[in-house]
Amino acid sequence: MVTTVQHPASAKKNLGIFYVAAFVVMANANAVFSGNLLQSLHLVPFLFWGFLAASLFFMMQLAITQGVHALAIGKSSFLTLFTVNTTGAFNWFCYFYALKFIEPAVATAILVGIGPLATIGLERVIRWRKLPPYSYFGAAGILFGTALLAWASLSGFSGLREIHISHALIGLLAATIGGVAQAMNVVAVKRLGDKGWSASQIMAHRFYLLILAAMVLGLTGPGLSVEGESQIVRLAIATFLGIVIPLWMLQRGILYSEPFTVVALLSLGPVLTYAFQGFDGRIAWSTTSALGCSIVAVFTCYILWIKSKQDKAGESR
Repeated sequence: MVTTVQHPASAKKNLGIFYVAAFVVMANANAVFSGNLLQSLHLVPFLFWGFLAASLFFMMQLAITQGVHALAIGKSSFLTLFTVNTTGAFNWFCYFYALKFIEPAVATAILVGIGPLATIGLERVIRWRKLPPYSYFGAAGILFGTALLAWASLSGFSGLREIHISHALIGLLAATIGGVAQAMNVVAVKRLGDKGWSASQIMAHRFYLLILAAMVLGLTGPGLSVEGESQIVRLAIATFLGIVIPLWMLQRGILYSEPFTVVALLSLGPVLTYAFQGFDGRIAWSTTSALGCSIVAVFTCYILWIKSKQDKAGESR
């Protein structure tokens, strides 16, 4: 009888894929839930209270399990952590802003569809890594799917039929900027992992700029209050099931995986968002949106399939 022993590196990559996949499921269910909530709750208090609660949760978790010293930030990590905070703030502000104006599946598709191409460039510039040819082909396919979804939004063929073209343009621009920021954020988080940071440490320190920006915008604009018991309960659900738990899983996935694998998996998000948004009465069925999401999913699966074959071939040598 032949016993197959799994290579430790392979097991780690598989665990990373599991964590990122779990994040994709939870985060895209939350995209629809949050998109509906943001129709009645202003974006600024949503971001402030949600990410403040997430930061405090992980700070307390670190202090209790590892001691207060675990919250210390080494000098060598300051610049990378600043990059994580900056790109994270742009990513989340743009993402939730896009959800206010365009169909959740379209917002998610554009946000993650930009990721593979942006990551190819960032991997070459920041980590000096040349990616294999299949990465470029797969990224181009994902980008084509997202372009189709963008066209659907601008031409009135998306699930939100009555959207004004100016609102669609704002939503599409926000999603695009958010996608570039997300790709940069994945690479920066990976660099923190290379410096020995754990997922909980990253979660405790990655939202400072976002919280500060939301507080300033809130105090100079719409305020930070959340009115009504219903909104408070829904915000709490969005925070813990849509931010705290899935983002912790994402940090773990990034630490165990290559950045391109992470953004490729994230590109599966629109398909799940499209399925979940069936529970939102505002959104109608759209064949064009379904086709765009499917194109994104097919090219994502192609990337992961080819990469898996190459990884196995490399381990067998």
